[in-house]
Amino acid sequence: MARRRGLPLYPRFIAWLCRAGAHAIARVQVEGLEDLPTSGPLIIASNHTSNTDPPFIGGWLAPALQRRPTFLAKEALFVGPIGPFLRTLGAEPVKAGGSDMAAYRTAKAVLDGGGVVAIMPEGTRSPDGVLGKPMPGVTLLATRTGAPVLPVGISGADKLLGRNQKFPRLGARVIMRVGRPFHLSVPSGGDRRAALAAGDEEMMRRIAALLEPRHRGDREPWPDA
Repeated sequence: MARRRGLPLYPRFIAWLCRAGAHAIARVQVEGLEDLPTSGPLIIASNHTSNTDPPFIGGWLAPALQRRPTFLAKEALFVGPIGPFLRTLGAEPVKAGGSDMAAYRTAKAVLDGGGVVAIMPEGTRSPDGVLGKPMPGVTLLATRTGAPVLPVGISGADKLLGRNQKFPRLGARVIMRVGRPFHLSVPSGGDRRAALAAGDEEMMRRIAALLEPRHRGDREPWPDA
């Protein structure tokens, strides 16, 4: 008998649970789930304003991609019994707000195996909802693995459960827009560090194009993103 392909039962149930929970506390609108790649390495790159961002990404993108993303989550969340539980959801610990070679190796191993990695390039939640500066590394990861980047913009999650909120604001409107996969490239020769930074900025501008204007700050959306 042929083995059934697609998202396994447990990740499928967790994704359903995330969607049901999101709909219970917020007015959710999701766009751009059509024709997404269901095989091959992929980097999901999203803005980060709320602890609800990973459930939104996992809840909708895991079924659309037919595979569970590996999330790089801050290591402070892995304290006590919740750590093993988070790992069953596909989360891997990283140092918040800084570079972590172990995280890079973890992400590269997932991508080299044809998997999906979800990354918040800002490295931490935005304090004011505005798209911040990216931590270095995503362009390097993308160019070394050949993985395309899937930009995601989540608007309104800071009103639902912002950085300084202990409880969600019920009924907040959240819009998640999914862009089209694109490849980052770094020209040979010249200033490699500047080229990597330019790639990171292109990625952030592509994310900005998917956000409501108040989240973009001074960043100009990437044309035709």
